[in-house]
Amino acid sequence: MLLEPQISMHSGFDDPRRRSGFLPHYYPKANGKEAPPFDASARNDRIMHEFLAAYYDLNCLCARLLEIRARPDSPQRGNDERECLQAVEKALIVRDGLEDRYAPLGVIAEPVVKEGFTEDVKFGFGNRDSRGRPRADLYTITAQVPIPLPRGAKIENFIESIEGPEPFIPP
Repeated sequence: MLLEPQISMHSGFDDPRRRSGFLPHYYPKANGKEAPPFDASARNDRIMHEFLAAYYDLNCLCARLLEIRARPDSPQRGNDERECLQAVEKALIVRDGLEDRYAPLGVIAEPVVKEGFTEDVKFGFGNRDSRGRPRADLYTITAQVPIPLPRGAKIENFIESIEGPEPFIPP
């Protein structure tokens, strides 16, 4: 049974659905649906794959921990439980690393957990609006703020160089 997380924040991504011994009932859904296909090339789909793999590993480790705890108490059981909990900690570090890596992009991956197992992961992406439509890449906002000059002053005496559009000088 799986005792180490199979993905790493630093190595290439390994889709658990391609692993030998894959257990589909531990693979969570994405936004209530099946995960995107293996060969999905869209950025958001690739990000979903990474999070789903991390939660799959956690689900497998949770199942392993429950198996170990169901055995009669013994020194071997204690050792196995400690090793499994250490593997869970490593998997949580991988998951946390994914959150840290993708948070600046506006990615939110919220697990839906039932009896200790992640059944679904609700994804939100900063480059999508609430309806799932792509957001515009760039926003341009301009504003004009009038600043009155003291009486008798000329604007030429205050401006050395102007960046951007020419200032509006009232007649």
